[in-house]
Amino acid sequence: MTSTADGMLHRAGLGEPVSAEEQTALHMRIAMAMAIISVPILKLHDTYANWDVGRYHLVAATLVFVVSAVLALFERTSRAGLVLFAVAIVAYVLEKWSAYHNHGWLSFWTITVAFLFGTRWWEDETYRWYLRMTLGVVMLGACAQKIVAGTYLDGSFLTYLSLHGSETEHMFGFLCSDLESGPCVAHQALGVFLMLWQAAVGLLLVAGVTNLWLLAVEIAFLLGAGLYADEMNFQVLNIALFCMAFGYGMPPRLAALCMLLLALDVVKISVIVSHVL
Repeated sequence: MTSTADGMLHRAGLGEPVSAEEQTALHMRIAMAMAIISVPILKLHDTYANWDVGRYHLVAATLVFVVSAVLALFERTSRAGLVLFAVAIVAYVLEKWSAYHNHGWLSFWTITVAFLFGTRWWEDETYRWYLRMTLGVVMLGACAQKIVAGTYLDGSFLTYLSLHGSETEHMFGFLCSDLESGPCVAHQALGVFLMLWQAAVGLLLVAGVTNLWLLAVEIAFLLGAGLYADEMNFQVLNIALFCMAFGYGMPPRLAALCMLLLALDVVKISVIVSHVL
């Protein structure tokens, strides 16, 4: 970490000094706003259906998500934005909790509780610890699920996606010379690697490791996973949560990249690829 003196910047056009602590606080709020905005992007296609069937409270909740993301950016209104988010997502959970998706549940358990940590939640180490523990348990749980299913251990899931998945999920098909004959060694090795990576990151999170290089590698891994699965909204949520859990927050350039990825997610990368090909 740089010293406060080294971290002194100037607000554009104002000449007011910004300390390293203030910069980190802003980056933390940017990460929270990005995590929040990933939720309505996922629900964008459902909004029209909810309107048609008269679920106007869910349409309103989707709009509240957007408002809460904007409020979360600013120091004075950040906590109010988190309260609005909690109200909006509870509306969704009560409507269809039994069939609620992983993205929604992860945002529910990680974002909703943030306002409980005070008006300056971004400075609360307990909240960061909570995020690390939650993400660590989720990673370990995902690894355990893959072990129980067995389809990653034998490579059959990757082979199936290479044959029947979306355009982006075909990217590892070239590793096997004959997909029709079943999983090859390369798909087995890749499946085992994915499981081991999830287990390693989960254990490191639970152990409290917050190394910047680990964060950078995990962000790259999540971006790759989002490209492969053509599901960038879920990965943007994960990236934002990791940035907050590690205490670094999300720099504006990374936030701009995430916004671009969310825009692509609305169109779907597989659709773009199919048109290009």
